[in-house]
Amino acid sequence: MDLQQNICPICHRELSENLRTSDYGNIVHVVCAYCGNFKITNHVLLDMLSERQQKNEPDMDMSIALRHLSSMAADEIDLKYENYEKIKGSIQIPSDPLEVLDLLMLYCGKKATRFNVGITVPKIDIPLLYVHDDNDMQALLEMAQELEYIDQYHSEQNNYVFTLKVKGWDRIIQLRKVRPESKQVFVAMSFNNKLDEIYHQGIAKAVEQCGLIPIRIDLVDFNDEIISNVLSRINQSRFLIADYTDNRPGVYFETGYAIGRGLPVIYCCRESDKGYIHFDINHYKFIHWIDVSDFKTELVKRITNTGLNT
Repeated sequence: MDLQQNICPICHRELSENLRTSDYGNIVHVVCAYCGNFKITNHVLLDMLSERQQKNEPDMDMSIALRHLSSMAADEIDLKYENYEKIKGSIQIPSDPLEVLDLLMLYCGKKATRFNVGITVPKIDIPLLYVHDDNDMQALLEMAQELEYIDQYHSEQNNYVFTLKVKGWDRIIQLRKVRPESKQVFVAMSFNNKLDEIYHQGIAKAVEQCGLIPIRIDLVDFNDEIISNVLSRINQSRFLIADYTDNRPGVYFETGYAIGRGLPVIYCCRESDKGYIHFDINHYKFIHWIDVSDFKTELVKRITNTGLNT
């Protein structure tokens, strides 16, 4: 079976440009306004997605996962049969509707320029809000209205348009606040054992010197599945330290989630790896480290100079 050329093989929405192939048809490139940019490099997966198209069974959870990962990556996401479930599982879809509503409020806070100015949410951005489709989005907006976060919304071309109310602004301010009561600092980094010294003697020592507690997820005991535990730990943290050495996709995701929740982020990377950082974040102020001693010193300075330990 063949994929439909003008339909996204994941969300089944119409594409603005047809599927493109390379490597003599062995690789299919997809540019979807909802799912982002990805390529399918496995015939088993192509057959599976084609069959789902025939049955009209879109995978909206994968659409959300791909859009989040695509928004943080400079390159196409490489989608294969072997990594399909892993990629989909890298995003935890919130089960609590109020958590989704908080994500909407934070999204609005980034777009609002001043009080009493209309907010425009493009429909193509609903995967970024962990929303499956227009019906779910309308239900979310109706809940925001009931809580008096927004005024009456309306659909305008391919956008949702509304104005934030005082209670909405108040909720945004609450969500933006650094969690001063938390002593926990979440560390997102490669689990490469060659970097263990960097974590234990550099990052962990610097955090502890500042009177805080470092948390790296592979060193924590828990009973839940890993993704939900990662998100829970980030939510409980004062800020996040993201080390991009080895250029791991999970670090991009965890950083994006922390930003979405309003947490400050300290960006780090080994000096020799800085050329691999994706262009969409390499404009941030990074600590480029060479040895563990200097890294620890610079990290302590960054934490204290930005007031993250007080």
